[in-house]
Amino acid sequence: MYSYDLDGIQIVSPNLTELRSYLLNSLVNSGKSKLIVPLNLEVYRNALIIKEFYSVCQNADLVIPDGISIIHLLKLKYNKRLTRITGNDLFKLILSIGNEHPLKIAYVGSTSKVIEKLKNKVRIDYPGCKIVAAISPSYNFENNEVENNKVLQQLINSAPDVLFLALGNPRQELWLNKYKEQIGSKLNIGVGAVFDFYTGHKRRSPKLFQKLALEWAWRLLQEPRRLSKRYLIQGIPFYIKKSLQIILKNDNKP
Repeated sequence: MYSYDLDGIQIVSPNLTELRSYLLNSLVNSGKSKLIVPLNLEVYRNALIIKEFYSVCQNADLVIPDGISIIHLLKLKYNKRLTRITGNDLFKLILSIGNEHPLKIAYVGSTSKVIEKLKNKVRIDYPGCKIVAAISPSYNFENNEVENNKVLQQLINSAPDVLFLALGNPRQELWLNKYKEQIGSKLNIGVGAVFDFYTGHKRRSPKLFQKLALEWAWRLLQEPRRLSKRYLIQGIPFYIKKSLQIILKNDNKP
């Protein structure tokens, strides 16, 4: 699969058949514990701010273009329209694989209410998947040695093939990168708000918003207090800056 560069982060845009083949091979034939990073604008921006996170994104086994802004930046740079693969797409694709090939799945993050809904919905939608862990830790559990070790030991004992972690970036990617080898999970993915969307706890944007690349606007309307800074103060200026750098052939500057 060909990769496309944004500030030293190598992004791959496979079609669903190629991605499915990659995931299956990683689960069946690879002995390596792999980290997959769905890259949206916020992840990209944070990677250029936080040195450790940048290194994680650079060295991830697979980085896919999640956000429409990433697709637009790559189009500007390479004059090629790439396929967007959202965290929701990846989540459902892996579960569909687990429905056909027995996979042990672990979920960590979100609230206990969402986690309970998630377990029930996955059991109905993908009965072939075996849920071996579903954990809703306290906020910032990774900063509490006792609780962090408790979560870590639960995951080691459950020995999942796939670990989905929903903490938001960069926390989820940093934690997975640190502990994935110890846990032994073959695929490790930070999924942000995917649990919320999949269970219906939060509504995904209508198809029209998705088609017009305005999913961010829909989310802003749903959660203005939490997301105003992310999208209006941080995201839009960063996107304009990066677009101008690419247009002016100066895209290697962070």
